[in-house]
Amino acid sequence: MKKIGLLAFLLVLSLPLRAFFPFFHGARSLALGYSSLAFNYDVNSLFLNPALLATLTVPLAGYQYGDSRLDFRDAADSLAAARAFPLESFQELDEAGRAEVLAALRGAFAAGPVISGFRARGPGYAGKGYALAITTVDAAVVAPLASPLLDGPDAEVSAADIAALRVRFTGLRYTDYSLAMGVPLSQGVTLGATLHYLKGKQSVVDLGLAAEPFTPRADAGDLAQAAWSAAADSFSRLAFDAGAAVDIGPNFKAGVTVKNANHPEIDTPAGPLRLARRLVAGLAFRPDPQLTLVLDVDLAAAELFPGGGEAQPLALGVEKGLFRNKLLLRAGLWSDLEAKYLVGRRANALYGLGCGFNLGHFLIDLALALDSQGRVKNLGLSGFYALR
Repeated sequence: MKKIGLLAFLLVLSLPLRAFFPFFHGARSLALGYSSLAFNYDVNSLFLNPALLATLTVPLAGYQYGDSRLDFRDAADSLAAARAFPLESFQELDEAGRAEVLAALRGAFAAGPVISGFRARGPGYAGKGYALAITTVDAAVVAPLASPLLDGPDAEVSAADIAALRVRFTGLRYTDYSLAMGVPLSQGVTLGATLHYLKGKQSVVDLGLAAEPFTPRADAGDLAQAAWSAAADSFSRLAFDAGAAVDIGPNFKAGVTVKNANHPEIDTPAGPLRLARRLVAGLAFRPDPQLTLVLDVDLAAAELFPGGGEAQPLALGVEKGLFRNKLLLRAGLWSDLEAKYLVGRRANALYGLGCGFNLGHFLIDLALALDSQGRVKNLGLSGFYALR
């Protein structure tokens, strides 16, 4: 009973995990760098590892909100810097102006930079062995399409070449109806599964730099919002997750989850959008009821965003309870094993710290995410009522 009461307020960081599901589920998971699939005690077990629902001891009902705007290679800033110049009169700029425009565009249109964002909110309920949630999601991926038009010397690039550059806007607005079950298999071993029914609108469109979303002040959030606001074509799809959890002695717990086990696709005029199938393993160490250390790692690399290249997430988190777990402190790290740097200013890493409160029947988590430059990238709020 007391373990459920650990939920809390929190600040921390993290990175996206999937292109069209929310990139994190709940403020606690955000605070722990998404590293909580081996030990979680709230409604979000439905998303993280449904096997953990079999050990839930107190029913919980609540509402959650999450927001993310990620642009690790600052492509949005580069596009905004280029749009500060009259691109239609590119050849009339002085030499310094042309050089500045081309440097910004080459940075944005190099292979790999992807802007991603989402906004998710909705209610959920979890009882012992089952959970359900209805989540409204706006999600987007904005990807500048690499072009040979920028490969030549500066003097050979024309205004027509710049006008031919394209940025792909992939946007979705949908509702995720989720149902999960977790059952004990044997002493200390549980299995679980989650079924997601996705229904909403989608669009994929390629735009030139003269289009309305691009302005000298447009940031990653503005571009992501423009992408999901354009979603107009109906779709529906089923997605399936499976998970397992096992106790290893009195202090360790291990878990494994297969995300998007059926590898679902969403048909668009530009081709199918695929939700990446991911195999994630986790380990939790609890030397006492007030301290939890968690580690999650993808066992194989996968393309988490269309056109964004492969990534292999690694996540670490720590949760410390104070005052008999009335107040919790949490911190987390997310990084990419496929990247050259795991931590530091040049890494695609996310960090954070925070705190939380257990207010009797009311359990509240808050989370704030920062990138390696100290910029706010993710926000999370979870509020639950424990039906004790």
